[in-house]
Amino acid sequence: MSTETRDPYIALSRELAWLGRRIDGIGAELLQLRAAAAPVGSGAAPAVEAPQSSRSGDVRSVEQVASNVDPVTPARSDSPDSSVVPSLCEAGQTASPASFPQPVAPPRLRSPISGARLLAWVGSGVTLLGIVMLLVLAASRGWFSPAARVSAGAVLGVALVAIALRLHRRESARTGSLALAATGFATLYLVVAAATALYGYLPDVPALLVELMVAAAGLGLADRWRSQLLAGGVVVGAALLAPVIVTDWLLVALVLALQLTALPIVVRRQWPVLMIVAAAGPVLFGSGVGALVAVNGEDAATIAVVLACLAVGLGTAVPAAQRLPREPVAGLVAATPVPVLATGVALGDWGGAAVAAVAALALAGFAAVPGLDRLLRTVAVTAATVALFQATLVAMEGAAATTALLGQAVVAAVVATVLRTRTPLIIAMAYGTVGALMALAQDAPLVALVRFPASPYDEAGTSSLLVGAGVSALVLVLAVALLVAGGRVGLIRPDRESAPMWVPIGIVGLYGATSLVVTVALLVSYDRTGFTAGHAVVTVSWTVAALVLLARGISRSALRITGLVLVVAAVAKLVLFDLVALDGLARVAAFLGAGLVLLAAGTRYARLVAEAGADRRPEQEDDQPVGDVPADPR
Repeated sequence: MSTETRDPYIALSRELAWLGRRIDGIGAELLQLRAAAAPVGSGAAPAVEAPQSSRSGDVRSVEQVASNVDPVTPARSDSPDSSVVPSLCEAGQTASPASFPQPVAPPRLRSPISGARLLAWVGSGVTLLGIVMLLVLAASRGWFSPAARVSAGAVLGVALVAIALRLHRRESARTGSLALAATGFATLYLVVAAATALYGYLPDVPALLVELMVAAAGLGLADRWRSQLLAGGVVVGAALLAPVIVTDWLLVALVLALQLTALPIVVRRQWPVLMIVAAAGPVLFGSGVGALVAVNGEDAATIAVVLACLAVGLGTAVPAAQRLPREPVAGLVAATPVPVLATGVALGDWGGAAVAAVAALALAGFAAVPGLDRLLRTVAVTAATVALFQATLVAMEGAAATTALLGQAVVAAVVATVLRTRTPLIIAMAYGTVGALMALAQDAPLVALVRFPASPYDEAGTSSLLVGAGVSALVLVLAVALLVAGGRVGLIRPDRESAPMWVPIGIVGLYGATSLVVTVALLVSYDRTGFTAGHAVVTVSWTVAALVLLARGISRSALRITGLVLVVAAVAKLVLFDLVALDGLARVAAFLGAGLVLLAAGTRYARLVAEAGADRRPEQEDDQPVGDVPADPR
């Protein structure tokens, strides 16, 4: 056979030889990985002897034969190198964990709050306090000239920023560079505030523009270095020490400029901590300045600033809701209207109510933003509800406030019924609870129902009976609306599970109906006869309501029990109140009417129960098997 004929076989033998050595090498590598994965200090594992590969011996013999047959034939250029990974199996060695490199323990991570970082930021705070002392004490004691004080502070701030830029080039000095940069920018911010408030070098509006530029430079550097710590240091350093220099509405404007400047970086870098820190200053200082608006006498400027706080806060929450976690954004939405509400309470009267109403409208508009998370929408609606509640109580008092709260509760219950959503129903319950308590305390008190005579006129000269009748009617309408709305949204059902919700609502409605009947009777005839006639009608109406509940409760035990309780209440009223308080025909009418209704109720209820049992009996008989024939008793 010629050499050309043998060439393919020789090349194939070399390929097989290389594959055999490679397989042995892979086996050795797997043994190494297994030994490296063993826990350190667990003891040496028993030696694993690599099996002798018969294939490798066969391949070597084939290679020797091939080389003897054609010793001068050059190897193919594309054939694998025969000196690739040496085989432990060919060397006849055994693999043990001790012969392989042991795993190295990972390096310990340094604590985020290291000693160097702590010292650097403590030094930053002390330096800022020194700057404040330079600006404030020098002004009060006449040290240096005003220009020298401002210039010294500005030079120091610029120098600190320049040193921070130089140090940040080295990896080992970046911790200190962050503290230096934050101190420098906070110093410049305070210097501009002092030049405006203490020395009058700058008017208010140009000073705010300069402050925006300084804050933008500091936060822009934090954005470039991607350091949320630096951004927070700039904001906190300027916000905490600003009240030492400025105490009026300009303080709120300064911290509001910080929040406004931080907005693009918060959205760009998705830094929730910076968002909360930047919003804390306007909320805290705005609430304090707004609460003192009546004392300071700067209504227009303060109102404008706190409304700007509301606008900036909600404007921050809109883009942040798309990129940040919802919990911090929800906290921002809940805290944003606090300065406006504090200002509304301080103003009082219709002016304070108008400010609170603006907050309610703004929060309602935020809740209507498309694609908003459910948690954020709920928080916004709750805050709007609180603002509207405050506006009502600030603008009104007495019967007007009670009527307004009950009317708002009825409207919210109707909205819940139409939209079949629970949030308006919860709002209606909250408003209705407060309104019902106010009605019970002043407009339709319990004492007016159990004692006669009562004064028909209040101090203002308007008829208290008319007010009581109107409030009682609203209470009754609210109870009905809440029951209907609760049934539509699935919160109220005629069973025991939802009884803790509909039983109190029913009691409130019963009180409203009783007060309405007695008040209308007194309006018709304001004398003992009208009072007793009203209570006679109340007793009969309670009995009729009990009959309705019993009829509806044939298959619903909760309604049936409620009807029986109302029957007991009607009988107790007859014996304990009507028998003593009523006289003449009113007492006779109450007893006869209640008795006849109870007789009719008992007769009708017994018939309904019998019919229900008859309807169930054929069903039970149909369920019996056909072959089940009762045995003959004989």
